[in-house]
Amino acid sequence: MGRGLEEVTIATGTKLGRYEIRSKLGEGGMGEVYLAQDTQLDRRVAIKLLPPETISDEHARKRLVREARAAATLDHPHICSVYEVGEADGRSFIVMQYVEGETLDLKLSRRSMKLKESLAIATQVADALTEAHARGIIHRDIKPSNVIITPRGQTKVMDFGLAKVIQPAHMVDTEAATEALISTPGAIMGTVPYMSPEQVRGETLNGRSDIFSFGVMLYEMLSGQQPFASQSSAATASAILTHEPAPLARFSRDIPAELERIVSKALRKDADERYQTAKDLLIDLRSLGSELEFQHRLERSTPPDSSRNESVTRSGPPAIVETAEQPGIGAVQTTRTTEKESALRNLWQTSSNRTGLIVIATLVLVAGTGWFFWRRANVKWATAQLPRIEELAQAQKYFDAYDLAISAQQYLPDDPTITRLMPTISQTISVITDPAGAQVYLKRFPPDGSGKFPARQLVGTTPIDNLRGARGQYILYLEKAGYAKTERTVSGAIMHYGNLIALPPPIRIEEKLIVTDKMPDRMVFVPGGDYRLVAWARPTDARVRLNDYFIDKYEVSNQDYKEFINAGGYLKKQYWKYAFIKDGKTLSWEDAMKEFKDRARLPGPRSWSSQNFPEGKAEYPVTDITWYEAAAFAAFKGKQLPTIFQWEKAARNGSISPLVNYMPWGVFYPGDTLDYHANFKNNGPMPVDSSEFGMSPFGAYNMAGNVSEWCLNETSEGFPANGGAWGEPSYTFANYAAFPGFYSSNKVGFRCALNFADATGDQGAMRIEIKKEIPVYTPSSEGNFGNWLSYYRYDKTPLDPQIVEVKESNEWRREKITFNGADNERAIAYLYLPKNFPRPLQVIHFVPASDVENGLRSLPDAMEDHLAPYIKSGRVAFGVVIKGYVERLRPEGYAEPQPNTVEYLDKIVNWITDLRRGLDYLETRNDVDANRIAFFGPSAGARVGLILAAVEHRYASVILQGAGLRKSYLPWVAEANPINFASHIRATKLMVHGRYDENLSLKTEAEPLYKLLPEPKRLVLYEGGHVPPFEFMVTTMNGWLDETLGPVKRE
Repeated sequence: MGRGLEEVTIATGTKLGRYEIRSKLGEGGMGEVYLAQDTQLDRRVAIKLLPPETISDEHARKRLVREARAAATLDHPHICSVYEVGEADGRSFIVMQYVEGETLDLKLSRRSMKLKESLAIATQVADALTEAHARGIIHRDIKPSNVIITPRGQTKVMDFGLAKVIQPAHMVDTEAATEALISTPGAIMGTVPYMSPEQVRGETLNGRSDIFSFGVMLYEMLSGQQPFASQSSAATASAILTHEPAPLARFSRDIPAELERIVSKALRKDADERYQTAKDLLIDLRSLGSELEFQHRLERSTPPDSSRNESVTRSGPPAIVETAEQPGIGAVQTTRTTEKESALRNLWQTSSNRTGLIVIATLVLVAGTGWFFWRRANVKWATAQLPRIEELAQAQKYFDAYDLAISAQQYLPDDPTITRLMPTISQTISVITDPAGAQVYLKRFPPDGSGKFPARQLVGTTPIDNLRGARGQYILYLEKAGYAKTERTVSGAIMHYGNLIALPPPIRIEEKLIVTDKMPDRMVFVPGGDYRLVAWARPTDARVRLNDYFIDKYEVSNQDYKEFINAGGYLKKQYWKYAFIKDGKTLSWEDAMKEFKDRARLPGPRSWSSQNFPEGKAEYPVTDITWYEAAAFAAFKGKQLPTIFQWEKAARNGSISPLVNYMPWGVFYPGDTLDYHANFKNNGPMPVDSSEFGMSPFGAYNMAGNVSEWCLNETSEGFPANGGAWGEPSYTFANYAAFPGFYSSNKVGFRCALNFADATGDQGAMRIEIKKEIPVYTPSSEGNFGNWLSYYRYDKTPLDPQIVEVKESNEWRREKITFNGADNERAIAYLYLPKNFPRPLQVIHFVPASDVENGLRSLPDAMEDHLAPYIKSGRVAFGVVIKGYVERLRPEGYAEPQPNTVEYLDKIVNWITDLRRGLDYLETRNDVDANRIAFFGPSAGARVGLILAAVEHRYASVILQGAGLRKSYLPWVAEANPINFASHIRATKLMVHGRYDENLSLKTEAEPLYKLLPEPKRLVLYEGGHVPPFEFMVTTMNGWLDETLGPVKRE
C-alpha cells in the first residue's frame, strides 16, 4: 500500500492482536488502511479495517470478510497478497502485504508516461487480472489509485476490497434508476469514470467489466485524459453508455496502430465485442511489447556517433520495470528522457552534419526493416500452419487444430481458412447454476500417450455465457463454497445422420446446486419431471411422473456391502421387505436366507468366502447377489433400488441419437474408443470410481458396462438388470435384461436411489407385463434357395495375399494379411497361430457381434477377448475385416441401406464374398487344415453366419451363440434374409443360448430359429443373459470342437 499523510485515526502503538499500528496509509474501498508491524513474524504489513463511523454496520463487516477471503485465494507477483482475516477489540480487519511504492494516479499526476512504461505496467495489470479471473474473481474497481508501482518498477494491483465472487446484481432497467443508484453511496461498487457500461446499468458483471475499466486506465496512461470524464457522475455515466472516446492518435503520434486497436477493443460498449478474457488481452499486449522491444534492440544495435555519445545525459534515477513472466518487456531501464530520445535529439541538433543525417536515416531504416521482417516471419509461420490446421480438422483432432489455429490467428486475425474451420474445430459452452457464483473447471479428453490426462482448468465462474473452446469431450466440474461439488461429462461431438453432417447446438448446462449438508454422501442429484424410457429395448412405453431424487454416484462396492453384513443384515428381518418367490413358490424368510450363502456357506455374496470379499477388491462392485439381497441392502441404507425410469433418466436423461449408439457421455460413433468411458472388456469388473469420462449427465459413474444393475420393478419375465456388463457388447447398455429374483451372477450388481421425503407416487415402480408372441417359420424351398445362391457366386481370381504385419506374444503369432477381395478391393484378415502345437491346425472362423460390425470395436480386440482360450488350446483363430469394421470404416456421410432394398443385398453379398475369399486364402496355407474349419458367430455374427454357412460348404462345424430370428426380419429382401437361409445349413450346428437373454429372447427368437435349423443340431442353455459365462462357453465350445473337428493334436 502507498504512503500518505492523512491524520491518524487509531493511535500509533495500538495493538490489534499481534499487529502494532505504526501509521495511517490511506482510505480505500470500504475501509481505512494502516501500516503495522507483525510482532510474531517481524514484518511490515498493511491493515485494512472498517472506519469507526461504520463499525456498527454488520453488512459492511460481513462484506469485508467475504471479499478478503476471495482475495486471499490469489497468489501472484502482480497482486497485493492478503495474509489474514481477523478481529480484535470489536474491529474486523484484513492483513495485507505492505508494498512500498507510488500509486499510478500519483505518477500520472506528476508527469506524462512514456509508451514503454505504460505498456509494461498495463501488461503486468493484465497478467494480474488473468490470474484473478481464472479463479472466478473480478476486481470491480480497476483504476490508477488501485495500482502501485514499486521502486523496482514492479506493478501490484491492490484493494481487492471491492473484489467479489461473481454473483447476480439487482437489475436496473431505467435511466432514472441508474442515476439514482449512482448518486447513492455504495449502491454500485466501483469508481464512476472507470466503470463499464454494464456496471453503470447495475447488471450482472463478469471479467469483461474489468477489461473495460482496464481500457479506461490504459487510455489515461497513454493520453493523460480520462476518456469519459464529465462534470458530474451522472454525466460521466451517460458518456460511458453513449459516447466514443477520442482517438489516441489525437494525443500522441507515437502510439502504434496495434495499441490503438487493443485499447479500442477493450473499450467496446457491447461486452460481446470486447476481449472475452483477460488472457486474450494479455497475449496481445505481450505480442506488441515483443515487437516494440525488437525494434528498440535494432535501434540500439547501430550506435550513434561516438563523438556525440558523451553528450547523452540522464535526468532522474532509473526505474526498473519487471514482469515476472515476460522479461522481454520488463528488465529494461527507462527514464523520463530515454537513451534513445537523447541520442536522437543530439543527432537532430547536428542535423546540418551529413553524418548525423545518415545515422538518423540508418536508424529509421534498420528499425522499420527489422520490424517488417519480424512481422513477416510471424505471418509466414502462421500461414504455413494453415494446411496443418486443415489436416488436423479433417482428422477430427479438434483440440490440436484449435490450439494451433488460436496461435496462428494472432498474426492472421481475419484469415478465411481459420474463420471457415472455427465452427468445426470449436464449440461454445454456457453454464448457469442456481445459485450463481460456482467456479467452473474443464478437463480435456483424451489422455497423452502415457495415459495421463491434462490437468483441469478453471475457466470462470457462473454464469458463463458462450465460452469458446476446442470441440471435444470434457469433464465439467462445478464448485461453490457451502454447496456439494458436482461433475459431469459434456461433449460437442459433431453429429452424423447418414449423408447429413450437423454441428450440434452450443452446449448449455443448467445445474441446481445442493447445499452441502443436504446432499447424501456419494450420491448425485437428479431433477424430476415426466419421463418415458427411450432405450431401443425398452419393456414399456409408459410415461411416469418422477419427483426429484438422488442416485448413488457409484455402484455399491464390496466394502459398502461388507457394512451390511457386519451390521447383521442377513439376521434382521426388517430389511427384507418383499415376498420371496422361487420357481413360482413363496419361500419363508428362514428358507430364503438358506439360499444366500457364500463359498464357506455363511450369509453373503456367492463369490465371497467366510463373509470376506477377495483381497484388493474393496472398491470393486459387489456382485453375485440376488435382487432380494440388493433390495435388503437398500433398505438397510434407508434407500431403495431405483425404478427402471429413475435408472434410465440418471443414465441418459432421455437422450437418443438416430443410427448410432447413445451412451451416458453422449453419442458413440464407429471408431470411437470405450477406453476411460465404459468397461465392456472381458477382464472382469473395474473399481467403481473408474471410467470418469463415461459419467452420466448427472455425474453417475459406470452406468454403462462394468456390471449390470438391479432395478426395483417386477416384470412378467423377472426383475430388470440394466446397463450391460464387462465382457458384453457395448450395445447392451440399451438392453433391459430380466432375471428371476434369486438369480445371481458375477456380472450383476446394483446402486441405490433415495427419494425426497415429500415425493408422491411410486416413481414408476409398477409391475410391467411383457407381451410375447412366438412366431413359426416355414423352411424355404430348394428351388428358391437355388435362385438366391446365384447372387453369391464369385470368380476365384488370384488373391495376391500379403502378410503386412506380424506380432508375437507368448501364446501366439498374429499375422495381418491383405488379399484381393470383393469388388476389386483389398480385404484384411487376422490369423492367430498358437505356439507349440503341431501343424496343420484346426481353424475357428470368427464373425463378431454388432459392436465390431458397427465399427465400435476393432476385430483383433474382439478376437483376443473371445478366442484367447481356444488359441491357447491349439486352434487357429481367423477373422476377416469386412466393410464397416474399424479397419474399413465406411466413408464420411455413408447412409446405411434399408434391409428391404437392393443396396442392402449388395452389402451382404460384398460381406459374404470377402468372408469366402478368406476361406480361399486358408486353403493356400500348409500350416492349417482346410478340412477342419468351424464357423463361430456370436449374436449379430450368427445372423451373418446363417447366410454364410448356408452358401458355403467348407465348414465342418457351425457354432451360433446368442442367435435368433426377429419378426422384424420378415420384410427384408429375400435374397439376403437369414430366415430364408437357416433351413439350408448342412454342417453340424450348435446353438448356445441364455435362458434370460435380453437381446434375443429364448422363447420368441432363439427357439423358433432352432426349430428351423435342419439336423444335425444341438441346443445348449445356460442360466444367464445374452452373453454366456466365460468358463461355461470355453468348456462347452472346446468340447463341441473336439467332438466335431476332432481333438487337437499335441507333440
